[in-house]
Amino acid sequence: MSRAALSVLGTICGLVAVLSTAACGALDLTADPAQPAAVADQSLTPTPWGPLSAVDKKLLMLVRQTSIREITTSQWAEEWSASPLVKQAAEMIITQHVQLENEDADVATKLGITLPDQPSADMMTWMNKLKTERGAAFDADYTNTLRQAHGAALILTATVRADTQNSLMRTFADSARDFIHNHIQMLENTGIVNYPMLPVPSAS
Repeated sequence: MSRAALSVLGTICGLVAVLSTAACGALDLTADPAQPAAVADQSLTPTPWGPLSAVDKKLLMLVRQTSIREITTSQWAEEWSASPLVKQAAEMIITQHVQLENEDADVATKLGITLPDQPSADMMTWMNKLKTERGAAFDADYTNTLRQAHGAALILTATVRADTQNSLMRTFADSARDFIHNHIQMLENTGIVNYPMLPVPSAS
């Protein structure tokens, strides 16, 4: 091989060595690929009972808003419903939401969270519509709207219970889950729930 060819070959080998060293440094071959990189979660709020997440706060807010909505509309149901089973469900929902609202307020106070004093705008829109209905129309709207809302709340509660790092929220999520499950059963016992109206679960 000529001297010129040997010189070119030596240059190529040198470049390969440099690139290999740089690549290995960039990849950090000492890292465990099975473990996710540690990222500081800026959304967590420290408390004496463990970090509080945005989803934890969302559950506290939602329980307060739904308690106001469901105590109010269930009082209407006791007066305006045409179904004894709807009235029975409404009575239990009132009793348990009063208890759950008290638990919610206690946890929020300890965690320094200010709860809303009225339902959300969407909830208010539905309540204003429900207020105009009576008899069977009222029963169908009341039962199906609350059944769908309780399904969504059950999912949120399960998420908090599974993932929260806060011990107060774990206890509260357990309590909320039990009440929500009871309400779902009572609403379904009315025989009015229209199951095809419920959202179809995603397989992903």
